[in-house]
Amino acid sequence: MGGIFGFLRSFGVEKLGKVGDSITQKIVSWDPETASQAEIEEMIRELDKITVEAGKARADYDRDQAEAEAAQKNYDKFISAAELLNKRLEEAQSSGDQSKAQELSASLNKLLGELETMKPQVEKELKESQEAKEYFEELKELAEVTADKVKKAKDMLEKGRRDMQRAELERQRAEAKAERAQKMAGLKDDTSSLGVALAAMNRQADEARSVAAASEMKAKLLSPERQGQDENIKAALAEVSGAPETKALSFSDRLSSLKK
Repeated sequence: MGGIFGFLRSFGVEKLGKVGDSITQKIVSWDPETASQAEIEEMIRELDKITVEAGKARADYDRDQAEAEAAQKNYDKFISAAELLNKRLEEAQSSGDQSKAQELSASLNKLLGELETMKPQVEKELKESQEAKEYFEELKELAEVTADKVKKAKDMLEKGRRDMQRAELERQRAEAKAERAQKMAGLKDDTSSLGVALAAMNRQADEARSVAAASEMKAKLLSPERQGQDENIKAALAEVSGAPETKALSFSDRLSSLKK
């Protein structure tokens, strides 16, 4: 890209108008790999300017080329005429026809004068046609470079968007996985807590059974008479306790006891 914009700077700046050298510099320095959507849209607007200017340049080139070709064709025709007059002049001089030679000499001199006047104009037309061609080709190449950069920038931006979408999906999947793991951990904790609760309840039940057994044993120890209805056991217990066997009192005994 080293020599692409030299002609634009030297010849095309005035014709480019607002497009000018600033746009060429902007395009050269623009990095599509880091371009934002706003930068891409701005560059597309610049591309529009360049393509419009390139269209004008192509029309100017076509016109200048047609004029240069017409001028060159007319000039070549005058050269051919001068060559023909010069040939006839030489023939007249060779034949000794002085009158004819003088006449042809005057005509040839006049024609050569016209050609000498025409030549710089023809060269100017040819130069302008060449410059118009170069200008158009420069703009065309500039448009192509810009279009390629815009396309690359769009591709890079789209790739960046896809990468962001993939990254977002990966993030969501990772978060979902982490959430599932946390839930699993929660379930395990709940199970562990349930096991602890069951163990505690079992301990409480065991303790309750132990207390009940102790209470029952205590009751038996404290109330041996409640061990059963066997009369022999009752008598034996009463005997070892030193308490005489009690018999049912009669009404007379009870009355006598009250009189004492």
